[in-house]
Amino acid sequence: MIKPSNTESTGVDATYLPVLRLWILRALLRCNGVEEFIGERRFDDQQVARLLGYTDAQLARYNERWALKSLQARLDALERASPPIPTDTVLAGNLAKLSARLGLNDVERDILHFTALQRVQSEFCDALDQVGELTRASTCRLLAQCLGHPVAAIQAALDDRGKLSRSALLSVDPTRIFRFCNKVDMLTGLAEDLMLEHDDLLSLFGTSIVPARVPRLTLAHFPHLAEDITLLQGYLTAAGRLQQPGVNVLVHGRPGTGKTEFVRALVHAVGARLLEIPTEEPSGKPRAGRARFESFRFAQSLLAGADRTVLLFDEVEDVFNDGPKARDDEGNTSGVKGWVNQLLEHNRVPTFWVTNHLRAIDPAYRRRFDYVLHLDMPPSSVRRRVIDEHTTGLALTARWRESAASHLDMAPAVVERAAKVSTLVCNVLPDLEPAQVLSRLMNNTLDALGATRLPSGDGDASINYRLDLLNADCDLQRLQDGLGRVGEGRLCLYGPPGTGKTAFGRHLAQALDRPLLVKRASDILSPYVGMAERNIAQMFREAQADGAVLLLDEADSLLRERQGAQRSWEVTQVNEMLTQMEGFRGIFIASTNLMDSLDAAAMRRFDARIRLGYLGPEQAWEMFVWTAQVLKLSHTGDVRQELDRLVNLTPGDFASVERHCRLDPVASAADLVARLRQACESKREPVRKSIGFMA
Repeated sequence: MIKPSNTESTGVDATYLPVLRLWILRALLRCNGVEEFIGERRFDDQQVARLLGYTDAQLARYNERWALKSLQARLDALERASPPIPTDTVLAGNLAKLSARLGLNDVERDILHFTALQRVQSEFCDALDQVGELTRASTCRLLAQCLGHPVAAIQAALDDRGKLSRSALLSVDPTRIFRFCNKVDMLTGLAEDLMLEHDDLLSLFGTSIVPARVPRLTLAHFPHLAEDITLLQGYLTAAGRLQQPGVNVLVHGRPGTGKTEFVRALVHAVGARLLEIPTEEPSGKPRAGRARFESFRFAQSLLAGADRTVLLFDEVEDVFNDGPKARDDEGNTSGVKGWVNQLLEHNRVPTFWVTNHLRAIDPAYRRRFDYVLHLDMPPSSVRRRVIDEHTTGLALTARWRESAASHLDMAPAVVERAAKVSTLVCNVLPDLEPAQVLSRLMNNTLDALGATRLPSGDGDASINYRLDLLNADCDLQRLQDGLGRVGEGRLCLYGPPGTGKTAFGRHLAQALDRPLLVKRASDILSPYVGMAERNIAQMFREAQADGAVLLLDEADSLLRERQGAQRSWEVTQVNEMLTQMEGFRGIFIASTNLMDSLDAAAMRRFDARIRLGYLGPEQAWEMFVWTAQVLKLSHTGDVRQELDRLVNLTPGDFASVERHCRLDPVASAADLVARLRQACESKREPVRKSIGFMA
């Protein structure tokens, strides 16, 4: 009788005892296992001997001649009894359901039965090890002898084109000789799952396939993907109705951009069931790429023909970039790449493949996907919505929210995690400033990602922004009204630094109630060939998708005259800018301090070229009066004459001086004028008006 350690601890029903003994004795006596099993003074494996029914007393009287005759006698008795494979166990019931779903024949089902028992019954596994290392042919002969099926039937069942192999349930390593446990490879976790009772097949294979989590987002959270959403919804609906094979969608992009949530929301919206290939074992340990790919192959077989079902294979880079096995790694070494092309053309269940690293997927595979979707950082309007949704309990100013939303690397995942921690911390420590806590957490993550940090503070909002205080060569209010009416335009703002070029772009976006996308040359330029052009195109795409006012600062770095270019990439960058400007249907503002260096073709593409100069006397006086009020300084008309001497004052000078006064307060209006004079003298232009006649 099998001891509890041999049955209950491994989950094997005791009714398997007769057939296990039969299979072991056939393996030992008909497949050359007996030579290793019979030792000089004892059986090589005492536990296997006890499984075969030998008592301690019998083992104590052991000799080689008796051992061989005893094994043969036990085999002869079992052959006469011919014990069948049990059909009323949990294992047998699960195999019957699986066989019916996949259309397995009796030989294929018996091989699965045999291998599952070998995986969970240690003495049975040890007994098969007595046979030694096996080739593919000797593996087939062993199974034929043990199960009583013809060798040809076993070979057909284990053929690479057979159902067992194609579904990844079972395969035989074709490259090296191994003992049975390593020569025959079974789907990871399958044997253990088959030993447990399950309500349905899906729960039976929870190690390989799991229901997708209910999406936390809806498609409304992805307005920048509206066109792709329409196309994908139509394709999934049509493919499901026609049972179209080979439906594969590749979704790629930086971590934290919401790729997985997008797939979940999309499949939910079309009314289909989404199942996922898990990235972890039930214990929480990560699953290797090869094991996950086997689960995917199995899922394709199990779910073929299922109505309105879609698969999600996340983090696929570890499959397509499966590194070499360690030198001492034993076991089945069959690769996965040989199956990829065929699966991408003939898979029966529509599949979304998600990756953070597109380069890990060979171009030969990429071109076999029906639809490739790039999810980059969402536009600023979406980022603002994400920030608002996750920080409802935090007292944050609108300016801080807008500043954080304008950060180009502010992925939804960064916002979600930082907001979660900040909310908990601020609830426990209410004296803390929420903006400071949230900024600290976000900056820590941005640092880890190699991204730029959030700008400090809420920005300077104290200077009174008025269009009439900008010294422009056109009516800015009429220009603003026209842009609001037409909805698009390309403007070039030029003039000395600090004259309000960038500030006008910010004011315009606010006045037209549009998002603002600010880019600088440093955000675009890259040391890698072709990356600047790609960044330029992405900049315009993001602004178009967001309906944003696109403000490009330091535009002269990207629109420099091509005739003076010394390198080919300088020309291609300008060409890309011109192409994107031509096709952009929105509001684009380029600001520069170096108007004379711009390419002539670029100048023709601007609808308006607006010069912003130094403040006129009345404008300068109004800004002085405002600044003095902010600083709580009294003044008289006598400082006006001194102020009028400063002919190169800009709004930026007033803002800079005001910030200086916060650190080093001034005592009087005269001191304020002195500070402004210092700001003017630091420039190269003359600071005083000409008086009288030149000599």
